Amino acid sequence: MIRFAAILMTSVLAGCQTNEQHQARVNADLDARLLSYNGATIAEFIARTGMVPSSAYAAGDGRVFAFQTAPVFVTLPATNVTPAVTRSSQCQLLVKATPNGHGATPGDWTITDVKRSGACMHAPI
Repeated sequence: MIRFAAILMTSVLAGCQTNEQHQARVNADLDARLLSYNGATIAEFIARTGMVPSSAYAAGDGRVFAFQTAPVFVTLPATNVTPAVTRSSQCQLLVKATPNGHGATPGDWTITDVKRSGACMHAPI
C-alpha cells in the first residue's frame, strides 16, 4: 500500500510545473507564432491578425511598423488596509519590414523580424 501511494504521488508530482516553466512555454509559443510571419507581407499580417499599424518609421534599409492591442485593465480589490489598484497593460509589436516593390502599399513590405513587449499572451497573433 505504501509503495502504491509513493508511485501515485510521484506520477502526480511529475505533471506539476512551476510558474517559470509555464511562462517559458508561453513565451516560446508566442515567439514561434511571431517567427512564422517572417517572409509574409504587412498586408498578410494585417489580414491574419486584424491589427493595423498605429505608426511606422524608417529604419535602415526598411521600415518598422508599430502595432498595439487595446489596453487590458486589471483591478485588485481593496482590502482593510489598501485601496483598490487598477493597472493597464497592452501588447506592442514592432514589425521590421523591407520593401519588395515601390513601398506604397502594405503588400509592398516583406516582414523580416517581429519584436514584442507587454501583455501579448492574448494578442491575435
